[in-house]
Amino acid sequence: MYDFRKMMLELPENKKRKMIVLLKQCKPGSWHINRLELKAALFALKSFAKDFRDCEILVRIDNTTAVAYINRIGGVRHPNLHKVTKEIWQWCEARNIWLTASYIKSKDNVEADHESRIRNIDTEWELADYAFRRAVEIFGYPEVDLFATTCNSKCKKFFSWERDPEAFAIDALTVNWQSLGLFWAFPPSALILRVLKKIMTDRATGIMIVPHWTNQPWFPLFSKLLTEKPLLFKPSPTLLLSPCRSLQHPLAKKLYLMVGKLSGNLLEREDCLAHL
Repeated sequence: MYDFRKMMLELPENKKRKMIVLLKQCKPGSWHINRLELKAALFALKSFAKDFRDCEILVRIDNTTAVAYINRIGGVRHPNLHKVTKEIWQWCEARNIWLTASYIKSKDNVEADHESRIRNIDTEWELADYAFRRAVEIFGYPEVDLFATTCNSKCKKFFSWERDPEAFAIDALTVNWQSLGLFWAFPPSALILRVLKKIMTDRATGIMIVPHWTNQPWFPLFSKLLTEKPLLFKPSPTLLLSPCRSLQHPLAKKLYLMVGKLSGNLLEREDCLAHL
């Protein structure tokens, strides 16, 4: 029988912190702690037991409600908890895995409990949903998010930078983008030039978000790859969000964001510099 608490303790420190953050802090303001604990169990299974078959697994949780829902294979009192529990057991059933949950005191679950209480975590920023909806109304709905996590992905299919239980794959820069269809890309500023060059190399087409910094060396290339007039968002405290922060983005009062549809295919492009 596999004990996930032991598996967590054997992880390298950087991966342990990353996974605990993902499991315990995803959308903390909108989810009840019981639902978070069940979702944490599901993410742990998908991350650490994805290759397991025909076995028994023990998960140790410091939440009695989550333990009860797993061991009773759901419940009728809280539909949202039953929904996550059903997802857990369906995942296990497909792999012929029998799951058992046991309670562990918070004082004995030191590392995970400590990390779960950290609120101001340095994680990825995402474009607000209202801005995303406006962008896709103009440029079309993307099929894949190239730079995301479980907590902030804009598409069901997404690539993560590190291991993520829901990710389609890790590190989008290692695959060819042409076969992915229309993509959504909001890369870190340090990767913008690399992303633009890959769009050209792969002859890919997608929607990309960048700061409106006209003096940057990558800006002429971004403009060259545009297929139509880009969308410009003015500074706003609600334009960029983080699932693990209550504070606004440090550049919220002065950061303009530009969203454009880009293509590495010469036939699909047109010169839009006059519109910038």
